[in-house]
Amino acid sequence: MFSYPLLLLSLASTITAKSLLEAISPYPELSNFTAFYSANSIFANALFGNESLYPITVLIPNNNAFAAYQAKTGKSLTDVSPETLLPLIQYHTLATSLSAENLTTDSNSGTGSTIPSLLNDPIYNNRTAGPSLVAKYGGSQRASGQVVFISPAGSSSASKRFVLSSRQDGGSTTSTIRSGLQSTVNLTLVDFSSSTWTGGHFHIIDNLLTPPDLCATTIRGAGLSSLDNALNRTKLWPALDGTANLTCLGPSNEAFKSAGSADSTLGEQELTNALLFHTLPQVAYSDFLEDGMVMKTLGNGTVRVKVEGKGASRQIWFNNAKVVDANVLTHNGLMHVLDSVMKPLEELNATASASPSSTSKPTATVSSSASGAAKSTGAAVRGVTYDGWGLAGVLGAVLAMV
Repeated sequence: MFSYPLLLLSLASTITAKSLLEAISPYPELSNFTAFYSANSIFANALFGNESLYPITVLIPNNNAFAAYQAKTGKSLTDVSPETLLPLIQYHTLATSLSAENLTTDSNSGTGSTIPSLLNDPIYNNRTAGPSLVAKYGGSQRASGQVVFISPAGSSSASKRFVLSSRQDGGSTTSTIRSGLQSTVNLTLVDFSSSTWTGGHFHIIDNLLTPPDLCATTIRGAGLSSLDNALNRTKLWPALDGTANLTCLGPSNEAFKSAGSADSTLGEQELTNALLFHTLPQVAYSDFLEDGMVMKTLGNGTVRVKVEGKGASRQIWFNNAKVVDANVLTHNGLMHVLDSVMKPLEELNATASASPSSTSKPTATVSSSASGAAKSTGAAVRGVTYDGWGLAGVLGAVLAMV
């Protein structure tokens, strides 16, 4: 779990309490956010001024992010309706207070960080937090929101190692945050004293985060046409999109081609079995994966995880297949894109093939406590409430007012 050293707690107590607007006022690159806040003050205060939500971390889009949104949509973010803004702002608000030191320490572990936000609308968040995520963030309320993934320092998706910034140096690009539809944005960490405000901390991003979408939208947006074709032929799209807590181990187009274009050549039942073999009934974020983990798939197959290296050199395999794009977030879990179609573990063991998992590993099935989310039950979408936080009631009242 993220925790402050006693020294940082002592330092925090000496910092004069500031509102979020006061804390960001020295940053000219955040002037558009200031204007946005002022234009939506009732709405913004209901979220950022709601002490029952504290502590939180706000990921604030810089002026370039506002300009990019207007160029893409043809409208200013200040003109967007509250109904559209609500999930967007919730997703930019992390459900814990994270200083630059917290993020740097966790990043240097080499695994990256899955961090829950305040976004709980089941349209974007048809997943639940498992014991590991709950334990890391101090309870189910804190862990229940849709997540973002911050890449480890030095990883291929990160621009460079974390570098602390302050208002004096104008900020330095550090790492990346992955959100929905394969979107990644650059993250600039703000030093402890400058980022601290009454509700927690803030840091700066150079584009808006994208709330996760349906698996179908995500897979098609990623250009995984062979996987899309396979799911269409087997008529599995409705089940995949409607089931909570799934991890899709999705072979790339090249992987399907190397397997003889299995998406087109296999019979429907054989292809269905293959796709279920590539689906885990739990949400397996990469930072919760450990070398030697063994999981059962929806097709009752066995998948063994192999992990090598840390940070930029960290690599993950599921059986023989290497992950080439990790943590592609969806509304009901995530996808890891693979460079190969997975072979059954029993086949790999029997043939003593030169897979990355050639050494003996533990064979106990991983429980949900070892992953970031609860296992899939196939149940209907269920809403998540914030008992004691008052988020739904407060913001619902605001939406009725504006």
